[in-house]
Amino acid sequence: MKTINVRIGWELLLFILIVLTFSSYQQIITLEWNALIFPAIILALILGLCFSIKYSLDQEFLYIKNSIFGTTKIDIKEIHKIEKTWNLLSAPAPSIMGRIEIYYKDDSIVISPRDFDELKNELLRINPNITVKE
Repeated sequence: MKTINVRIGWELLLFILIVLTFSSYQQIITLEWNALIFPAIILALILGLCFSIKYSLDQEFLYIKNSIFGTTKIDIKEIHKIEKTWNLLSAPAPSIMGRIEIYYKDDSIVISPRDFDELKNELLRINPNITVKE
């Protein structure tokens, strides 16, 4: 089983931190620390979700562990196209940049591997019929 490293988008996490900070600005200024418990829990949950996403593959399947939402198992022989995308739909892709969309059967999924070329080469080694759009 080969592990594919996940790209964690610090730009996305920074955006979420800024939104939570601005939404809690009044409580921070007045030092109402009890009111900051809920935003802190939200931030911890988002960080936990982002850091628990895992990608791996073996000779038959690509596994996308989507934190608490389960694992998507994709037959590599059914993948017909991969391409870089800016699709911002909710996905097991904790980064805005470096996203790729994998098309298989009649479905697709967006992920964010740290090294696109590594994933591309591994997939093409198993299924050379995959169309790659960069």
